[in-house]
Amino acid sequence: MTRAFSLRRNKAALRRLTRRFRGNPRGVAAVEFAMILPAMLAIYFGIVETGQGVMIDRKVTQLTRSLADLTAQSTTISNTEMSNIFDAAQTVMMPYTSANPKMSVHHIVVDGAGVAKVCWSEQRNSTKFARGTTVTIPADIRLPNSSLIMAQASYDFTPVVGWLIKGGAISIGGDPIYMRPRLGKAGGTASIEQVERSGVAMCPGFG
Repeated sequence: MTRAFSLRRNKAALRRLTRRFRGNPRGVAAVEFAMILPAMLAIYFGIVETGQGVMIDRKVTQLTRSLADLTAQSTTISNTEMSNIFDAAQTVMMPYTSANPKMSVHHIVVDGAGVAKVCWSEQRNSTKFARGTTVTIPADIRLPNSSLIMAQASYDFTPVVGWLIKGGAISIGGDPIYMRPRLGKAGGTASIEQVERSGVAMCPGFG
């Protein structure tokens, strides 16, 4: 009798607890909120990180354009002037300074046969091309006996939730921008107008 009475009492207590839970919307709301919280956080961080990525992409494009523009305005570039160009262009990335951007400037000379080769190349946190390296550039700017500045830049963006992404950092940018020398000087075996690099022979004559 005692055991049967205990079972009936436990069942009654369970029914009362169930009725209280059903009648209390706060408990249901708490459970629902706990279920959708991960999805809400994922959406929030996704929107924030996407916005950051778009802004960085714009900054990198401006950085690349600044590198090409500043270099194209020179007649002769010394080591100090080249360093100043990198310093000035890099300020475009503010406030995104958690990582140093990769920057490179290549002076391309197109010979009489329409072959584009590197006359000189400089870089910061990146890779420069060897003198005389043949490069592929768009056909509409590959004019025989001409020169141009090719600038490239990229930025390694690490999202707040980067630990969820394989490899962590995402490289943004890398597309080249081309500009013609504005104040170049004629030189090399074909007297092509170009930006001279101090201590480097003008091109053609890539030896």
